[in-house]
Amino acid sequence: MMPRKLMTLITVIAASTIAAPAFAEEGQSADFNKADALYKKLKLKEAEAAFREIVRKEPDNARAHQRLGAILGAMGEEDTAILETKQSIKLDPKYFLSHIILGQLYANQGKMDQALEEFKTAVSLKPTSLRATLDLGFAYAQNGKLDEAIATYKKAAEIDSKDPRPHINMGVLMAQQNKFQDAIKAEEEAIRLDGQCVEAHVNLGNIYGESGNPERAIDSFREAIRIAPNHPNAHSGLGWMLSKQGDWKGAQAEQRKALKYQPNFSPAHRRLAQALAESGNNTEATKEFLEALKWSPKDVTARVEYAQFLEKQGKKADAITEYKKALEINPNSKIAQEGINKLSKTQ
Repeated sequence: MMPRKLMTLITVIAASTIAAPAFAEEGQSADFNKADALYKKLKLKEAEAAFREIVRKEPDNARAHQRLGAILGAMGEEDTAILETKQSIKLDPKYFLSHIILGQLYANQGKMDQALEEFKTAVSLKPTSLRATLDLGFAYAQNGKLDEAIATYKKAAEIDSKDPRPHINMGVLMAQQNKFQDAIKAEEEAIRLDGQCVEAHVNLGNIYGESGNPERAIDSFREAIRIAPNHPNAHSGLGWMLSKQGDWKGAQAEQRKALKYQPNFSPAHRRLAQALAESGNNTEATKEFLEALKWSPKDVTARVEYAQFLEKQGKKADAITEYKKALEINPNSKIAQEGINKLSKTQ
């Protein structure tokens, strides 16, 4: 499957990964169907070779170009995949799946404006496609159009009233807008549809945590851990809430569990650093802050928290440096600007 390079909002919101369609194509040759069977079994190398041969024999076969593009995308050869998918669209501009694949390829390259246009086209060609509608909602969200994204996810929920994903993603976006009660209702609906949906439980924990209800947040994170004991987000979220309650030992234990399951999970390193600092272990806290920044150098929160940590230790010049780095990443960071202003006056 194609590796996800896309940023998450709270826990999980992303374009669907490039995969073989669940339906058979009519009017295709036996060779096409054999190649498609390989693709559906994720035998990508064999499927690539088979579809290359079909394209060689049938250069005007739009579906063959589409499949080859999707396979190349799943193998990480995105530039070539884009060329094949564009050729498919040139041959058959009304085939919605080619626009979905091209949108996903653009999304994985960070070209979100172009991805948005392709997903719009896909939905206009097939308004009943859940896959296209979910991806359109994702693209709206990534382009900062949260109202449009939420409206699109509502349409997705109408297309398939039993799928929890539209509600999961609506909850994420509503929380971004500080509409916490609406966000909670959305995640609870996802859980009603699928009680074992760990992402919804983690999101619910995050929402309760952000809205100042640590007890309910802890319950949600513990339920997520019950469902998926190795889930790093769930352990890190629980540790975050234990920190809020002053349980630094418990917080450290949960962050270490998160890092055991995902060593490069930057938020867990950052939260562990905070818990260590509160416990007076500044040496280990420094190491964890640096680990967080190693894995996510553009994490503004980590930069600001590290700057605040340095400031408390009297390292004003180093703190200013970190605040400035945070401002370079996000020029609108009020905390970083206030930190610079305060320290500059005392130097």
